[in-house]
Amino acid sequence: MKAKNTEKMFQRILKILDKLSVGERPKLKELAAEFEVDVRTIRRDITERLSFFPLGIENGVVIMADGFVFPRSGLKDEELLTTELAFSAICGMSDAIDKQLQTIRAKISYPLYATPYYVKAEQFEKINIEKSLLNKIEDAITKQNISKVTSNDITSVVEPYKIVAFDGLWYLFAKDLSDGKIKTYLLAQVTEFRASLKVYSSDQKAILKMLNNVHSAWFEDGNSFEVIIKVMPEIAHVFKLKKFLSSQEIIKEQKDSTLVVKFTISTDEDIDNLIKAWLPHIEVIKPDRLRKQIQKELEIYMILLRNNNLVIVN
Repeated sequence: MKAKNTEKMFQRILKILDKLSVGERPKLKELAAEFEVDVRTIRRDITERLSFFPLGIENGVVIMADGFVFPRSGLKDEELLTTELAFSAICGMSDAIDKQLQTIRAKISYPLYATPYYVKAEQFEKINIEKSLLNKIEDAITKQNISKVTSNDITSVVEPYKIVAFDGLWYLFAKDLSDGKIKTYLLAQVTEFRASLKVYSSDQKAILKMLNNVHSAWFEDGNSFEVIIKVMPEIAHVFKLKKFLSSQEIIKEQKDSTLVVKFTISTDEDIDNLIKAWLPHIEVIKPDRLRKQIQKELEIYMILLRNNNLVIVN
């Protein structure tokens, strides 16, 4: 079943690349209908499986950076498929192997390294935890065992779901049974982990859907709110080409190319760095609380700068 699904996915990817290589700008809905999948699958193809290409989605249409040309591998499609099937057989064995497979896949299937483009992969810390402890966590996740995890001298009874990375750091993504909320536990701070014989049931699709909408390790389960920002014309094209958060949605484009963009997040930390990274070309419209908070932080920063008390750490 896995090989069959991989074959379908790979053939779909090749056909999408073929369309783009001849100048087509296909719509997500059209691709979904052609390949008999939902729009979310096509969106994932573009934003995840083809993330090493300068592609984007604008108004439901797949676009790519001006001047980019897709180089084709010297391998035939059947040979590429055989290679992909071989990769799928060992995919998921470890995060290190998965990262190597992504690089090898890009080089063999789509030789980007023969083009002027360079894509820098996110750097991840090494999983700073004893191997035996990590094996216990992996085993409990696989067997869906209710477990006890000790982190920061606090022991919690949890349903362990996934080991995930946020901003290069590794966390255990699990439900705390004391309050029924899903939380993150920094692996580097986990000192003890014990799995019980009790087994929990879970909806894996629901868990993956939640993970797709989690933007940082600071998220708060059961809490969500909207943030609306104004993106100035100078950087509007960046937000049209790239979704910085999965919930990003352009709700209005003004005549001067200014964008009004909406995000659905669970905590301020989900979007704080994004806003500050693009200042002064971003303005928070709502919530008013967040807008005032950003303004206050900037005012404090300017005061420190004027008083020459700003300490820069190299």
